[in-house]
Amino acid sequence: MNIVLIVIDTLRYDALGVNGNERAHTPNMDRLASSAWAFDNAYSASFPTIPFRNDAMRGEYGGPFHPWKPLPFNALTFPETLGRNGYATQLIHDTPHLVNGGHNFDWPFHAWTFIRGAEVDRPWITDGLPMLSNWKRDPLFDVGGEWKPAPGLRTYMRANRARKDLDDWNCAQLFNASAQFLRDNAERDNFFLWIDCFDPHEPWDAPPEFMRMFDQTPGYDGRIDPRSFQARNNSQLSEAGRRRVKAAYEAKTAWVDHCFGKFLTALEETGLDETTAVILTADHGTNLGERGFFGKRSPVTDAEAHVPLIVKAPGGGSGRSSVIVQPQDLFATVLGLAGIPLEADLDSHNILEAAQSGSGQRKIALAGGAANQWQRRQNGTLFTAFDGERRLQVAARPEKSVLGRIGSVENETQAHADIAADLREAAIEEIARRGLDETLAEWLRSDGQKPFPQDASFWRGWPDHSGHHAYFSRLYGGD
Repeated sequence: MNIVLIVIDTLRYDALGVNGNERAHTPNMDRLASSAWAFDNAYSASFPTIPFRNDAMRGEYGGPFHPWKPLPFNALTFPETLGRNGYATQLIHDTPHLVNGGHNFDWPFHAWTFIRGAEVDRPWITDGLPMLSNWKRDPLFDVGGEWKPAPGLRTYMRANRARKDLDDWNCAQLFNASAQFLRDNAERDNFFLWIDCFDPHEPWDAPPEFMRMFDQTPGYDGRIDPRSFQARNNSQLSEAGRRRVKAAYEAKTAWVDHCFGKFLTALEETGLDETTAVILTADHGTNLGERGFFGKRSPVTDAEAHVPLIVKAPGGGSGRSSVIVQPQDLFATVLGLAGIPLEADLDSHNILEAAQSGSGQRKIALAGGAANQWQRRQNGTLFTAFDGERRLQVAARPEKSVLGRIGSVENETQAHADIAADLREAAIEEIARRGLDETLAEWLRSDGQKPFPQDASFWRGWPDHSGHHAYFSRLYGGD
């Protein structure tokens, strides 16, 4: 059986029509889900981009969350395991982080292709900052004084300066290349393809025809003011400006779905849909203004952590599943599809089997950044637990924890103090089981009354003397 894994960056669970969003325009992802298992309780674990991919590719926790660090050369990965068991493995991605700055996610694959042009990619040096053809200034974004493009946006402008047709956009190139891979390998029954799509990550820049789907203001031509990418959280931004920012995310999601449709059509036209399993998911979501904020931040809520997950396998059945899923489960699921036993001692579960049986092995999901961030947050919330109905942002001091229902911004902590207490206790025991340093676990159990353990091991490999820095923060200080 061939296997395709599609990871889409910054795609919320509720961004898909199949998940109940009546404004969404995602006919192709919805079409995939119509003959697949759609999971309603999939949540990020290690947050955000690179930590998630360590979770997924390694099938293990970072004790308890992976930090933003490269994939180690000695890590056991499921693409490498597939390769050792007769699979031809290919990575096609436009997510710059996978290879830029030494992040090393290419090495487990037999072949890999990098599509240039996404935010923080650095393909070219040139004088000037060209305005892209689908951009123009809009009075809605005359806020915040003189505008200077942020470093990541400057590289984006240079990378896309020659963009003219829709096929020039990086998302289109990504899925067109993936469709070509299918046509080139139509006779195979042993390939594994990982497609890593950076959209709808920022900047929320979409073609005009997709913008007009979601912003039908009279006279609006669908072009985007690039100042909106940085002004979206400006307190002076009008409600109309905020609506346009949200529309830009919706438009970019619709654009991703349109590009994905080219891949899905190629899958069907080659007949590979009869012999190929497809898994589609996301690394995390984002806020769309419902909490007074656009973008992602930590500690997460379900806006960031609740993600779509669709699994279609020949003969695997279809339906909706409520089992709780974390990224580590992709390891066992992919190997299960390939008929390869899970030999490593990993906390990874075959979610296709769980959906078919109607019973999963997880009671709660945990999501958050690496624990080395906790010291500066020790008086606030640290990580988040999800039980399928509610989320709890967990703090060392119980009164600082925040309970809410998934899909709602309402604070239910006081109204359901007993539920908050029970979920907090379960979350602390689960994070201890996942490898949290015992001194940190005891600090949590003491309700923050014990001193914060300064010499704790915050994740496996700490302290780290590799000299690695996240390339986008270190190298983008100038032009």
